[in-house]
Amino acid sequence: MKQLLKTTLLAAAIAATCGNAVAGTVAVVKQVHSTEGLNGVTADQKSNDISYKLGAAYREGDKITFTFPDGALATKGNTFDSVINMLPVNNADEAKAIAGLTLGLLNSDANSVTYRVTKLTLPNDANADPAKVLEWQNGSTLNAVLGTTADPLNIMYTADAVRAGTVTVTVSSQTTAGDILDSAGTRTATIAEAKTQFGSAKMAQSFDNVIDVSTARLSFVGTSKDTMEFVISNPATTGWMNLATVTSSNATVYGEPGKMTGLTDKNFASGGTGKVFTVADAKLAITYTGMLTNDTVTFTAPAKADNKVLEVQSFNADLVYNWTSAAAQTGNSPIATGLPAGAWTLNGATVNIPYMPYGPSASQIMYISNTGSQAGDILVTAFDEKGGMYDLGNIGVAKGKTVTKLAHLIGPKLTEAGFNGTKLSITITVNAPSADITVYASYNIGGADRGFVNTDQYKGMK
Repeated sequence: MKQLLKTTLLAAAIAATCGNAVAGTVAVVKQVHSTEGLNGVTADQKSNDISYKLGAAYREGDKITFTFPDGALATKGNTFDSVINMLPVNNADEAKAIAGLTLGLLNSDANSVTYRVTKLTLPNDANADPAKVLEWQNGSTLNAVLGTTADPLNIMYTADAVRAGTVTVTVSSQTTAGDILDSAGTRTATIAEAKTQFGSAKMAQSFDNVIDVSTARLSFVGTSKDTMEFVISNPATTGWMNLATVTSSNATVYGEPGKMTGLTDKNFASGGTGKVFTVADAKLAITYTGMLTNDTVTFTAPAKADNKVLEVQSFNADLVYNWTSAAAQTGNSPIATGLPAGAWTLNGATVNIPYMPYGPSASQIMYISNTGSQAGDILVTAFDEKGGMYDLGNIGVAKGKTVTKLAHLIGPKLTEAGFNGTKLSITITVNAPSADITVYASYNIGGADRGFVNTDQYKGMK
């Protein structure tokens, strides 16, 4: 069989081990192709050597069939030998001697080939004196092996077949009476499969610093820097076929739009060959030559003289490989999308008022008490019962050792933002130490119904 059953393929038997087999066994060293590297590949692929160890006593007229997935066999390169000669294995121990077989091609189609045993050859005792050679009349084909180093059994299969799924070989056999031979055992083996040659990413270190209100949010607590490190783990691909070549890599780190005003790419350092920072998108795009496996991105806050305030926000990252396939086609593979990359928090105070009524007959009573000496900007966001969001920005300052009234500051800002509903949940952030800040909230309906609102500062209090 040429390629599948090469000329004189299976013509010699491998020396059998002692003991009794209970079933036939097919074996082949599986080939793994890169899913990415197979892009554009049209050349037929040659399998590793296939062997089949007989687990029964075959006789003349018995049949052996090799079956492959539909469409797997290449239209060229697979020529089936008309005759296969398996030589007997001679041994002085009759139990270890193996009968030889002659197999004749019975039929073949697009995905299988069937051979019939046309002759058995008895083994002998391997005596050096030909005159004293004794043929073992009870010689059996048990443990005979199809496929040898000298005459390997292999096939040519299509690139499309391995792209579509696993390429396998299944061996079946039967007697002249139609009974199944070698009914148990390993009758199917994987010839080839395709896997992605790329793995996954994780954050070894995330942005996690705390913005310091004592420096007017111009730096972090105790430092001006914060770092994140991502690591990409790829499978071992030694021995794989049709590998893609990674030509470059990209990492994109995202903050929150509107919260990086005043920053530039000079505030970020990395091991990449280039970086571009887009303020409007709060996006840092980094390029790398070849395959990226890990990198550390360091953020350094602007100098205090630049007066660039740092904002509370979260970060994520996208990581991409750009590659060329074994057939010189280009493509890219996302390794991570939206990978959580940490957050910046604030050592100031953030308080939520879960409910506040609005409308013609409602009035709001809200105060901030700042018992400390540090003044802090007051930032307000809110959402209504329909999910509408209102970012009112900076509405004023909570001075140290002062009580600041909020309702008259928030009301006009809500009108400007287009709010005309009847209730809100309001979040107040004060850029001052949280231990110094308390928010009081209540309301009045029609001048008679006054209600106190528990803010989240009171959650869990007993």
